[in-house]
Amino acid sequence: MGKAKVTQSKILALLRQHGQLRIEVIASAVERTEVTVRRHLLEMEEAGKVLRLHGACRLADASQAQPYFFQQEAASMVCEKQAIGRQSAALLESHDRIFFDSGTTVLECGNALCQRLEKSEIIDLSIVSNSLAFGASLAQYCPVLLLGGNMRGQRLDLAGPLALDNLQRYHFSKAVLGTDGIAADATLSATDDDTAQLAAAVLQQSQQVLILADSSKLGKHSFVPFGKINGEKFTLITDKNANQELLGQLQKNGVKVLLA
Repeated sequence: MGKAKVTQSKILALLRQHGQLRIEVIASAVERTEVTVRRHLLEMEEAGKVLRLHGACRLADASQAQPYFFQQEAASMVCEKQAIGRQSAALLESHDRIFFDSGTTVLECGNALCQRLEKSEIIDLSIVSNSLAFGASLAQYCPVLLLGGNMRGQRLDLAGPLALDNLQRYHFSKAVLGTDGIAADATLSATDDDTAQLAAAVLQQSQQVLILADSSKLGKHSFVPFGKINGEKFTLITDKNANQELLGQLQKNGVKVLLA
């Protein structure tokens, strides 16, 4: 197989996994220039394999994609996620202004927070979120603002340029974020570009950041990096099966680590 065919096969594999990607992300992943990638995409579009969009592309046949499914992810490591959710909800305080992302472990934090709010253990919260999964339940107890943007049915959330623009209006005392990977060098990563862009922006807008990640996410690279978990601003809440060596390194770098 020639070099061009190898590169195009890699591009197709990426699109099957992630659905739609920006040109610069593809170029970085396949280690080619953006000009080269655009040339390949033109050939692939003419062959009916992809559709080129403004600055991005996707598979011509969307049914070939293998995207993230919220329900499937929510069904994995349920007990660990629930414990992490309870531990993280206990860290939230009255008068906090909080961002919640749309991760499945963050959902468990939201569920545990509802119980605290119902018992009046905590008051005067304001919440901003891109999640469609639990906003209605929290809205019974405190103001919840949805960011707006493109609805992603398989992730049960909102993302894209409008969500990013709206996010810039807010600053948060705390952010509660999931992650698809925490690498050995402390890099946080997500499965897709839209999720990573939103998470990176939230890191900049937040005074404190709670990273919720079960042990399966530690020592792992996902596809798109969005920052590093480094310094006193960050607290990692994970489960007791987490890699102790990695946890120790994070603690040396100032990260508070809690085991649920």
